[in-house]
Amino acid sequence: MLDPPITATEVYRHRKVDDFDERGQGDVHVSFAFAAERAVVEVDEDLGLVRVLQIAAAQEVGHALNPIGVLGQIEGGTAQGLGLALMEELVVGDDGTIRNGSFTDYLIPTILDMPPVVSTVLEDPEPGVPYGAKGVGEPSTIVAPAAVAAAVRAATGRALHRIPIRPDDIVGLAQPLSWREPPGLPDVSFQTPIPAIWLAHAPGAEPAQPHQDG
Repeated sequence: MLDPPITATEVYRHRKVDDFDERGQGDVHVSFAFAAERAVVEVDEDLGLVRVLQIAAAQEVGHALNPIGVLGQIEGGTAQGLGLALMEELVVGDDGTIRNGSFTDYLIPTILDMPPVVSTVLEDPEPGVPYGAKGVGEPSTIVAPAAVAAAVRAATGRALHRIPIRPDDIVGLAQPLSWREPPGLPDVSFQTPIPAIWLAHAPGAEPAQPHQDG
C-alpha cells in the first residue's frame, strides 16, 4: 500500500441542453435510451390469471463496460416491469393518502414469477459522455409492462388500458377504462409539460405532423 495513497478526482458536466419550445420540440436530452421487449404469456380467462413464459429483450446500451452487469440490469429492470404489469398497485386516494391496507396485498415478483429473459445487447458508444456508457436498468423497466400488457391483450382480445392488469379485467368483471382528459399542469419552476403531446396520442387524434427546425 502506498503511503500516502494516490487519489484522483474527475468531474463530468454534460453538454448544454435547451428547454422545450412552444411545440414541445427541442434539444432537451443529453442522450436517448432505446429498448424493446416481447412477452410470451399464458392466460387463464376463467380465473383471470397470467403467467409470463418468456421475455425477449433488445436494448442499445451505449458502451457495455461490464457486459454481465448489463445483462443483470436488463433482467432486473424486466422483473420490476413484470411486477408493474401484473402485481404492484399503489392505491392513492384523492387526498394523496395511500389506501393499500398493508404490504400483504402489495405483491412483488419472486423468482417463481420470473420467466427466462433472452437479451440482445446492442452497443453504440454515446459520444460526449464518460466511456460512452448509458444507464441500462430503467429502459427495461419501462418497456416490460407494455410488452406484457400487449401480450395479454393479444391473448384475450380485451381492451386493457391500465396496469397492473387485474384478474377482474381479464374475466370481464371490470369495464375497460375510458379515455380521460389530461391532468392539469403542475406548478413547477422547471419545464412546463406540453399537453398537446399527450393529446396527440389519444384515440381518434389526428397523426402528429413532423416538426423541423429551420
